[in-house]
Amino acid sequence: MHSRITGDSAVGCASPSGDGGTSVERVLCLFDPGEQATCRFVRTAVMLANGGRLVVPVENASVAQSLKPEATDAPVSYETRFLERPPRITNAWVKDVVDRFDITIIFDIRDRKSVLGGGELAFASRSTHVTVTPGTEDDSISSCLVPVTRGPHLDATLDVARAVAESNDAWLDLFHVVQGDGRERETDALFQYCTERLDGFEDFDTWRYEGSSPAEAIVDQSSYYDTTIVAAPRKGRLREFVDGSTTEIVQSLCDNTVVTVRSGDVDFSRLDRWLGEFLAPKR
Repeated sequence: MHSRITGDSAVGCASPSGDGGTSVERVLCLFDPGEQATCRFVRTAVMLANGGRLVVPVENASVAQSLKPEATDAPVSYETRFLERPPRITNAWVKDVVDRFDITIIFDIRDRKSVLGGGELAFASRSTHVTVTPGTEDDSISSCLVPVTRGPHLDATLDVARAVAESNDAWLDLFHVVQGDGRERETDALFQYCTERLDGFEDFDTWRYEGSSPAEAIVDQSSYYDTTIVAAPRKGRLREFVDGSTTEIVQSLCDNTVVTVRSGDVDFSRLDRWLGEFLAPKR
């Protein structure tokens, strides 16, 4: 049972149901008690909810009030739905909220280390799952390293990267690691695709980097950026469990904040979904 602390607050936003042909996001934002509602990643969740709906479990009405559109300085419009925060946020509770509000993005800012690249709830909910692994320094975001490669999570990663940049007035470096020469045409095509996906956003550059290990290259270069935004692994869940992944290495070894994006549009096997639910942090 969900108790709503405040009523809906809509500011000229599109219908969350997508009426009129408008594509909107319905974002569930999870953050720890005591986290400031003005936290930059909360602002990113708000940016993703532009024209749609922001659903947030909160402890009291004052937190809810601070997240209403008229109380924020974000240049976006969105509808708010606030839920009374349960004593313990469980995976079952999250999945129930996802179903009830038809959530498209789970934005998880809780201070915990994700396992196996994060995004475990995406397997069960079919929502895009964004997890934030805090770094040692977490004061501001002015630059983001965004490793890009062809894969099922690329579109969602670019969308989240743009939202992070726009909500923090930050710069993006799209970073692609190649092993050896002769891949210029493929890399150029990849960067062209990314440019088109960013759809008019201009505060970014592209960087073709030659190296033998993508994980090593990303970890080495991440120290020069405030945040690394990385896609979830492309390999199957069983291989990820047995062999690990570039994403897991990046999360474990990067000193800066790592934002991991797993698209909900990816088809998962029954085994993948079972492993996702089994490995998800039980909190």
